[in-house]
Amino acid sequence: MKITFLGTAAATACPLVFCRCPVCRLAWKTGGPDFRRRSSVLIGDDLLIDLGPDLMGSAFAFGADVSKIRFLLQTHSHSDHFDAGHLITRLPDYATEDPLPLEICASAETLRHMSDALAREETGATLLAEDWQARLRLSIHPLRHGDSVTLGNRRVTAVESNHDPRDGSALYIVEEGGRAFFYATDTMRLTDRAWALFLERGFAFDAIAIDATYGPGAQGGGHLSADEAAEEIARMRAEGILKPEGRAFITHISHEGTPPHAELERFGRERGFEVARDGLTLEL
Repeated sequence: MKITFLGTAAATACPLVFCRCPVCRLAWKTGGPDFRRRSSVLIGDDLLIDLGPDLMGSAFAFGADVSKIRFLLQTHSHSDHFDAGHLITRLPDYATEDPLPLEICASAETLRHMSDALAREETGATLLAEDWQARLRLSIHPLRHGDSVTLGNRRVTAVESNHDPRDGSALYIVEEGGRAFFYATDTMRLTDRAWALFLERGFAFDAIAIDATYGPGAQGGGHLSADEAAEEIARMRAEGILKPEGRAFITHISHEGTPPHAELERFGRERGFEVARDGLTLEL
């Protein structure tokens, strides 16, 4: 399984447009791993997690041919994770030539909110009607917590997130070729039902990527800090949910309380995780 981090930032990216804090100034000055686009992941060359606003810039920077995408796992509909403007260009009116059929997986609530965003781009557009699905050359798979679906040669399982219950926000497990990857952004502490699902179904992950929006010692709403992410990772290792040789990454990183990338890596080595960066590619 090939995994490419197209973006590793929280909603505001890094640097923020108007921010003059030391972290943002460093990102402007040096670029590199301190420069972060909004979070998104490509698996192989045809499965995307989150159709976010930075997709095209990331794809160009890292040599990803996004015209090959066949499957979309949408964690939720917040604007840093879903850009309806990308999806609406699948209409013939935009002269997109021969788009591949697209299968979209998300919770029913997320699909409904995605559909609302689509209607703001194109009057009357909806993801929920067969005629519009035909025009957009796509199909939808509403998934609840614990539901699994086969997409090509992969099996995908949805896991509930407590980031925004009103939006039905979700996390995803992707299994391929005997390997398993857990993508867990955006989220606070994993729910009891999530832990139960891992144990009941015997999941053992080869790699995980977990939300760490806030830096060490920092706190905020709806997300994990680096300290909390480290504690969730340690529990996964202790309970055998993350394999002994499995790799753990933090992602969805803000400038809030977060040190520069190199310093955050040092903190991560002490706490048992690695720090994802834009363009990082894993081979599982």
